Amino acid sequence: MSATGYSWTQPCSLTAVKYQRYGYVESKPFLPGERFSVARELERNVKGYKEVSRELALARQTVEQQKKMRKDTSQNKIIQTSFYKSVVGTRSTKGSGALFYSNPVGRMGFFSSTKRV
Repeated sequence: MSATGYSWTQPCSLTAVKYQRYGYVESKPFLPGERFSVARELERNVKGYKEVSRELALARQTVEQQKKMRKDTSQNKIIQTSFYKSVVGTRSTKGSGALFYSNPVGRMGFFSSTKRV
C-alpha cells in the first residue's frame, strides 16, 4: 500500500447519529451522588482512568498554587522608582521672523526613593 496522504475514518453508527440529534440528548446537571457513582464506574470500566484523574487533580492543584503565588508576588512587589526633573529649564520665545530665543529658567527638582504598589 502506498502512502498518499489520504486517511479513512470509520463512519459513526446510525444508532449514535440517531440519539445525538437535537432533542434526544439534552445536557442536565448531575443529581446528588450521581457524579461520584459515574466516577466510580469509570474507574472500574475504563483502563487508565484512575491515573489520568489523579494526574488531572494534581495539575489543577499545581495551577491553583501558581495562580496564588503570582497573586502574592504581584501584591508584595516593591517597585523602586526615581524621577528627576532638571533644575534648569528653558523657556522659548518667538522673535521676529523665524527666530526663537531660549532662556534658562530655574525650577525645583524632585526625587522619590521607593514606592509600594
